[in-house]
Amino acid sequence: MNDSHAHLYFDGIYQNLDEKLRLARLVGVNHILTIGTDFGTMPTNIEIAEKHDNVFCSVGVHPMYTQEPRDLELLKKWALKEKVVAIGEVGLDYHYEEGNPREAQKELLRDMLSLSKSIDLPYIFHARECFPDILDIISEYEIKHAVFHCYTDSLENAKKVLDLGYYISFSGVITFKKSEELREIAKYVPEDRFLIETDSPYLAPVPHRGEVNEPAFVTLVAECVAALRGKTVAEISDITDRNFFNLFSKAKCIKAEKETAV
Repeated sequence: MNDSHAHLYFDGIYQNLDEKLRLARLVGVNHILTIGTDFGTMPTNIEIAEKHDNVFCSVGVHPMYTQEPRDLELLKKWALKEKVVAIGEVGLDYHYEEGNPREAQKELLRDMLSLSKSIDLPYIFHARECFPDILDIISEYEIKHAVFHCYTDSLENAKKVLDLGYYISFSGVITFKKSEELREIAKYVPEDRFLIETDSPYLAPVPHRGEVNEPAFVTLVAECVAALRGKTVAEISDITDRNFFNLFSKAKCIKAEKETAV
């Protein structure tokens, strides 16, 4: 099983990182993707991935950091590092606009999408209350491979994401009482197009809601999806592992090289 989206360098996780990774391995979470959000924490995020065989990472600037100075050449340099397998998380968030107005978010997103011209990595999109704007902007670029992480929008917009050939990832939100529509979406998405995640340290699934989330809790997301789709947890684990390595092909190559070396 894998956790396709976590923030291992954030407070609540980083201070006890070795223990959190140990607990994840104990419940069968064998691969984790730790996600970049801003220039200040990017070196730590990369360092975590480089220190742990079962951890990969991404680089990118979250839409809540529009005011941070950005160096696209440095981002390109980071993106070439061995354990960096994606660009993200990037996108739009119209729920939190204070200090990050929509036009500034759009400009930042276009800067991040411009990396696709020289870097062949999949994108991890953050999209909150921003359809159809985010799809309109993405359409300006040739983004072939991507995932909309922590999906919480409508079935109609999920179909548009799928029509573009992208993946949809489900987090602990799927276990919340008021997430009936999201659970219907989890049943609708084709078997070869969904991932699971924690978004640690946020959005801990039931029965840990309100606690610090951690990669081990992705098993609870898998259990929920398994029940919805009439599968076993083992089957969901196999499906999402396959989807994870199909999307993040660089991670697949790294994994294959390590297995060959052993």
